[in-house]
Amino acid sequence: MAADLNWAIGGEAGDGIDSTGKIFAQALSRAGRHVFTSKDFASRIRGGYTAYKIRTSVDEVQSVVDRLDILVALTQRTIDENLDELHDGSAIIYDGERSWDAEIPEEMRGIDVPLKSLAEDAGGAIMRNIVALGAACEITGFDVEYLDESLEKRFGGKGTQIVENNKEAARLGQEYVQDNYDVDDLGYDMETTDEDYVLLNGNEAIGMGAIAAGCRFYAGYPITPATSIMEYLTGRLEEYGGHVVQAEDELSAINMTLGAARAGARSMTATSGAGIDLMTETFGLVATSETPMVICDVMRSGPSTGMPTKQEQGDLNMALYGGHGEIPRFVVAPTSITECFWKTVEAFNLAEKYNTPVFLVSDLAMSVTEQTFPPEAFDMDAVEIDRGKLVDDEEVQEWLDSQGRFRAHAATEDGVSPRSIPGTTDGAHMSTGLEHDELGRRTEETEVRVQQVDKRNRKVETAKNEEEWDYREFGNEDAENLVISWGSNEGALVEALEYLEDEDVDVRVISVPYIFPRPDLEDEIEAAEETIVVECNATGQFADVIEHDALTRVKRINKYTGVRFKADELAEEITTKLTEEVPAQ
Repeated sequence: MAADLNWAIGGEAGDGIDSTGKIFAQALSRAGRHVFTSKDFASRIRGGYTAYKIRTSVDEVQSVVDRLDILVALTQRTIDENLDELHDGSAIIYDGERSWDAEIPEEMRGIDVPLKSLAEDAGGAIMRNIVALGAACEITGFDVEYLDESLEKRFGGKGTQIVENNKEAARLGQEYVQDNYDVDDLGYDMETTDEDYVLLNGNEAIGMGAIAAGCRFYAGYPITPATSIMEYLTGRLEEYGGHVVQAEDELSAINMTLGAARAGARSMTATSGAGIDLMTETFGLVATSETPMVICDVMRSGPSTGMPTKQEQGDLNMALYGGHGEIPRFVVAPTSITECFWKTVEAFNLAEKYNTPVFLVSDLAMSVTEQTFPPEAFDMDAVEIDRGKLVDDEEVQEWLDSQGRFRAHAATEDGVSPRSIPGTTDGAHMSTGLEHDELGRRTEETEVRVQQVDKRNRKVETAKNEEEWDYREFGNEDAENLVISWGSNEGALVEALEYLEDEDVDVRVISVPYIFPRPDLEDEIEAAEETIVVECNATGQFADVIEHDALTRVKRINKYTGVRFKADELAEEITTKLTEEVPAQ
């Protein structure tokens, strides 16, 4: 029995690779199997290599690995691109009737299935990918009936006949392999369970978290890979009395979000790449007007247009230091898909509790990765809403000056001023991007300037003391070797621990979801014999921050190929890095 199976389909963009992969992933999750997916796609609508990979097991899986057991190859390039992950006995499903002659390595098993012809028999050549899924079901011992519900969900809106045609296509693929090949020797027999799992990706979890947190306004401009947050919220947010607006550009999006937040709605915008640069123009106004807002940056390869469909964690410095002048902000970076949900809820609470903008930083790998979770991982009853010092008609009276004017920027001891929204009796006030006094009136008086700057910065200091800026920990807490990461690298690192254990390499892993403020790791680093920081960028932006905090050099593992870390690859990198000399002070 192969408890851990790795499957992939590859071809050209526009060949339905993504939808095929998602149908199979949904079927596996409904069969009580854990799923972890990854995608490789070009920055174009049609043409260019694209692939969808699924790792599935009855046990939890949190990373991709360098192994492919079954590959559905719609092009020769699909085989060529994946040769390093294929192994002796890998099965390659291909269509020998097509114009290209598949070059199948001798040590691998070629399964020639007339995908197009069988699809035409079922009702249309467009269903050839579904035929391939049926063939994969036969090879793996996975009941083809598990595909039915996924096909109904995918094609139900197109009519009953389309659904039935696709079901027939899957069965024709299964029967063809059954009649023409003996695949028992491959050893695949996928176990199913009665477990009920939720399958979703990071962007969907962010959207779900926003709704749970009470977000009622979203404005955004389509940009890869952040767009699917807006797609998820569209139609759903309206069910809760909210609104989703597709703006004409990123600058409009953040300004609309600013306006909605000033009106009292919990508001969010999301973008990627160059979009975050454009939004920075308004970021200072958000902060100095003390408007609570969540700004989500789903990172991708840069700079400039870069590689829009590739992985990178290169925007950390922008989130930490972007904008002219000195701007208080919070930077939160979820470390898993479940954390995308919970950290989104927390981001909204932090924004309103401290009247401060919050950067919610994700990345492409997490945004498109689909993973299975038990439903209780997203317990809506555990969601708590904290709106901070939002005053009502009675409370506002405590914040009026001697002339009855609301002190919207009162210089409080904790740095957090009261906040009123339109309609609050006696709560009318003005805020401006110019430096202002407690009433929001512009000023250049030095004493008032110092008072307001100190007050805004005091909010961060208050938050440092009041909130738990903790980290997630894995492995042996007493290990001499320490590995620190942030963002989406957590899953690969957790699974890398198993490989390291097999090599008798003892490691403690700390995964940091809070970038600013962040946990103090000085003691942990001082206690470690070796410290390694893992991240997907070229310069080690988080490693720089860690070195600044701890006043000591750390080793670095940086990947900037546009591809996420894999567990087995990361274990090898860590083992190698531990033998290297630490950089000079």
